[in-house]
Amino acid sequence: MNPELLTCRRMTAGLVYPPLALEPVMVNRLYAIITERYPYQSLTHLPDGARMANPQNDFFIQVTRVQVNEEIVHWQTAKEKSLDLFSTVEEHLEIPQFLTFGVKLTAFAALDGPGEAVALVEESMLGGLSDALDTLGDGRQGTGIRIVLHREGVHELKIEPFFNDTSQLYVELDVQHPTPFSSLDKIELWMDSAYNYLFGEVAAFLAKFG
Repeated sequence: MNPELLTCRRMTAGLVYPPLALEPVMVNRLYAIITERYPYQSLTHLPDGARMANPQNDFFIQVTRVQVNEEIVHWQTAKEKSLDLFSTVEEHLEIPQFLTFGVKLTAFAALDGPGEAVALVEESMLGGLSDALDTLGDGRQGTGIRIVLHREGVHELKIEPFFNDTSQLYVELDVQHPTPFSSLDKIELWMDSAYNYLFGEVAAFLAKFG
């Protein structure tokens, strides 16, 4: 597979911290501050926090976590927005410590036609698995693989056909850093590291097939 076909389309990044006393008035104040810079069109209060949203993206502020979900047009822009949101919440909620940081990147690769992603996984990546899979009976739409690596952070890689359109390969990289930390200084490095791994090692892996 040509690794240049791989395109990162979405990012989810989040911070987990010890429970906070999060009041609706605090959330409203943060919404006013954040929407001066980013056009979230709606604010929905939840039992444990709130969700800010527009049609492409959203941002959760909750008792134990913040999470940003971004459509990727330009990586640098999406990353800098996420860092700014995290920093704003840290400052205004006075969060003293974080327990975990995670970033998940969702990418697609368009192949030649319907079923090509199924064939890439079952025939190229998994060799003779197709015959064994037939034992499971009719109705199989495709097969995926999941790889877990303990590197700088725990990397979980999923590769499978995009089942709504099997001419596309779906690739998901989820990297977790579960060691407590008190400063956001490392977050940008961790985000860039995940992005570079996707377009470095993961792309090189995909290039070995098809």
